[in-house]
Amino acid sequence: MGCLGNSKTEDQRIDEKAQREANKKIEKQLQKERLAYKATHRLLLLGAGESGKSTIVKQMRILHVNGFNSEEKKQKILDIRKNVKDAIVTIVSAMSTLIPPVPLAYPENQFRVDYIKSIAPLSDFDYTQEFFEHAQKLWDDDGVKACFERSNEYQLIDCAQYFLERIDHVRQNDYTPTDQDLLRCRVLTSGIFETRFQVDKVNFHMFDVGGQRDERRKWIQCFNDVTAIIFVVASSSYNMVIREDNNTNRLREALDLFRSIWNNRWLRTILVSCF
Repeated sequence: MGCLGNSKTEDQRIDEKAQREANKKIEKQLQKERLAYKATHRLLLLGAGESGKSTIVKQMRILHVNGFNSEEKKQKILDIRKNVKDAIVTIVSAMSTLIPPVPLAYPENQFRVDYIKSIAPLSDFDYTQEFFEHAQKLWDDDGVKACFERSNEYQLIDCAQYFLERIDHVRQNDYTPTDQDLLRCRVLTSGIFETRFQVDKVNFHMFDVGGQRDERRKWIQCFNDVTAIIFVVASSSYNMVIREDNNTNRLREALDLFRSIWNNRWLRTILVSCF
């Protein structure tokens, strides 16, 4: 009575060998990725709203990730022009609400104020040369400048002066933002954004999250495996209040927020740096 062997066919042996080699390659790749992950520094940028976190990320990109390409610069033009609109609308609207109010230096510019206020609520706005002309003339009015000097009494984007003084450039049909324009451009951060870069062959992943109160609930998603927290404070806002209300001082808000992070028991092993 013969014995039935369990011999494998040549095709089966070839398939098994190929599978073993494939498994080795996968394991080797996984090991490589694990080592790379351990060698990567994950930096989490935290801070109150409008403290400059996104500006730091953009600076890292310009310095270490070849900056912004022409298409990305083109996409920022609308945001920059919106900064001009938001700035001039906010200033001329505050002139009558401040105590004491601020009058125009040249009353004949009142029709320009009326125009700016009329386009204020328009979200889908075409930035015409007429708009830029009115904005430029108003910015040249000493009364508008006087209202700007009291901007700590109301909410004004920090890039207002920069872009209002560059209206002649921003209004051009062939306008291309400079690196400085991109750094100054103010867009509210909503969500979590990651930027990867390398310095002296050391890998960094930098995470930028919104600092407004309603965005802070998302911070917990970023704490896992963080190497360090960079807490950003805008010391220049010492005499301003936060955008969420008109009572809380911005520097006090930053201090309270930093204290809550410093005392968080889940973050005790993470390096925290104040910038």
